[in-house]
Amino acid sequence: MNLYFPPFIYSFFLFSGTLISISSSSLFGMWMGLEINLMSFIPMIINLENNKKSSEAAIKYFLIQAMASAMVIFMALYFYLFSGYVFSQTPNLLITLALCMKLGMAPFHFWFPEVLEGLSWVNSLLLLTWQKISPLVILSIFFFNKALITMALISAIVGAISGINQTSMRKILAFSSISHLGWISSLMYFNSSLWISYFYIYCFTSFILCFSFWMLNLNFFSQLMLNQNINEKFIIFINLLSLGGLPPLLGFLPKWISIMVMSNNFPILIILISSSLITLYFYTRLCFSTFTLYTQSMNWFSKNKTSKNFYIMSLFTLLSMFGIIPLSIFSI
Repeated sequence: MNLYFPPFIYSFFLFSGTLISISSSSLFGMWMGLEINLMSFIPMIINLENNKKSSEAAIKYFLIQAMASAMVIFMALYFYLFSGYVFSQTPNLLITLALCMKLGMAPFHFWFPEVLEGLSWVNSLLLLTWQKISPLVILSIFFFNKALITMALISAIVGAISGINQTSMRKILAFSSISHLGWISSLMYFNSSLWISYFYIYCFTSFILCFSFWMLNLNFFSQLMLNQNINEKFIIFINLLSLGGLPPLLGFLPKWISIMVMSNNFPILIILISSSLITLYFYTRLCFSTFTLYTQSMNWFSKNKTSKNFYIMSLFTLLSMFGIIPLSIFSI
């Protein structure tokens, strides 16, 4: 028997699970919040989309998350039984690996683009933003330094290189998310609470992009080439370049702050900046090809006319340059 509940029920438990995780003072409470969050997100994938691709995505997501949650609760038991003994750092190491698996960081990233490809734009936005809150907060409390910085650098490089030949909007956002997780984890490694500000701006930029793709019914870049509206193309690529961290757009602000924090560690900074340059390279290449290759045939249609909200939200991306310039002056 197929039980179906209204969407707000799933949203309530999704919200509650995250709150339990980030407000709990014990590992068991954090694990319980993760499980509530997981079991409320899977019905949203299956019941609200109801196709074979979403069912496959739900199964993959459940298996990976369940495996990582099992490692977290096992390490919580290990903490309780063997705290203070010789291998006391082992739980921190395994919890770091488990949470990085939950987040989709490299080298545990293979499931993330495939799951995202089977979701609607609403669920894709949740997976890119809301579903990362609990693991990131727990990771900022329990992390093993060497493992965290290693996976952060690998994620930055893999996320940048893997997105080069992608034409699917969802996979580009997935590999961009992996690359941004490398920056966020690097800020955690330096014990900086600024990773929260980085995450806020990343969520805002991802929201604008997912909202734009949903409203224009875009799934692949080939569809964007068939669009005759130059304004829509311009706004989408301004937000894409902002997501990549192109100055002086909004997405550059958190990376500029990260550079200031990590200025004393040159090798890590070089790797992170190089990964961002690779990301900007293929964003710019897609931008040029979309504006130069033009066709008169219209093989796709947007869901509705472009609303004013689309332009108003994108305006924040452009106005951010007026905030970055004074900050750069005061820092000097």
